[in-house]
Amino acid sequence: INLPVNAQGYDITYQRCCRNPSIVNLDTPEDQGATFTTHVPGTSETSGNNSSAVFENFPPVALCLDAEFYFDHSAVDDDGDSLVYTFCAPMQGGSTTQPAPQPPTGPPYNTVNWDTGFNSGYPITSNPAMAIDEATGFITGTATALGQYVIGVCVSEYRDGVLINTSNRDFQFNVTL
Repeated sequence: INLPVNAQGYDITYQRCCRNPSIVNLDTPEDQGATFTTHVPGTSETSGNNSSAVFENFPPVALCLDAEFYFDHSAVDDDGDSLVYTFCAPMQGGSTTQPAPQPPTGPPYNTVNWDTGFNSGYPITSNPAMAIDEATGFITGTATALGQYVIGVCVSEYRDGVLINTSNRDFQFNVTL
């Protein structure tokens, strides 16, 4: 897609409702949709073109209870920008009354409402706690409770030390026997 050049850039957003009611780390998950977004920097943010970071692998659907987990959640960036990975709060999106908003609502986006004991940095009952290496995107940890969990991962692009974009991804892990 070719977009006309502008100073502010573009936010590309996809929103959908709703999450599985069986998710254990969110408060009333069936009432919380999802928003996925990325930013195309404008001329006031960077000179030249920018390609967003692209995650290389799809996360596994299932994790084994009490088994060490190691997953390469890295991305590639065609422009050679520096990438930094973090767990981040998934964002809410569509609703039961408007499952796929057209057009999607704009920023700022509300983040999910975590159930007690969970947050973006501790999204799964685990020991050692799930962690993401900020330089490589590798996720490690050991899930210690059965259930379905939502996790959010953000990858931020830096060019010459300046943040030019952050892309988010959220997904569901199913911890099984």
